[in-house]
Amino acid sequence: MATVIRREGGIGLEVFKLRVAELKKLKLIVGWLSSAKYDDNTPVAGVAAVQEYGSTSRGIPPRPFMRTTQDNKREEWKRIVESGVRAILNGSATAFEVMEQLGAKVVADIKITISNISLPLSPVTIALRKIRDDGSYNIGGKLVGQVAAAIAAGETGSGQLGDQSYANKDPLRDTGVMIATLTHEVQS
Repeated sequence: MATVIRREGGIGLEVFKLRVAELKKLKLIVGWLSSAKYDDNTPVAGVAAVQEYGSTSRGIPPRPFMRTTQDNKREEWKRIVESGVRAILNGSATAFEVMEQLGAKVVADIKITISNISLPLSPVTIALRKIRDDGSYNIGGKLVGQVAAAIAAGETGSGQLGDQSYANKDPLRDTGVMIATLTHEVQS
């Protein structure tokens, strides 16, 4: 038979059960809402998934930022939850507030990881960014093929298409949309 010892200023068993039940009902979602889209209406979540896992058919290497952040921050997030549970039990925070705090921290940590990704872009991607940024052409499948073929054939040189010295060569920070639209939601 279990014995419950009640300390001065502690909470009763019924309050304890209610607070634990409240926490169990909540779910933290981190990512991109379906409304998050690039200017061409491409869902940010889809682009993020391709960047996270890569696409061999499209020549895109994995640039894991969600999994890497989770691996690197797991213990820190665990401490936030542990501290939050104590706050919930002593009545200084609600379960929702703790989950909101955790969500904000997870989002901030993922944004930092995205900002630090440094795996280089392909010369084709850099060339297409330069063309797009110059405003001279609409980027489409035909142009992508032509640029890829020109680079593969060695028809471009220093300062030309695909040159790694072009300034806009950050893998996940091209437009800033991915970082700006990353969010969290606490659901019950």
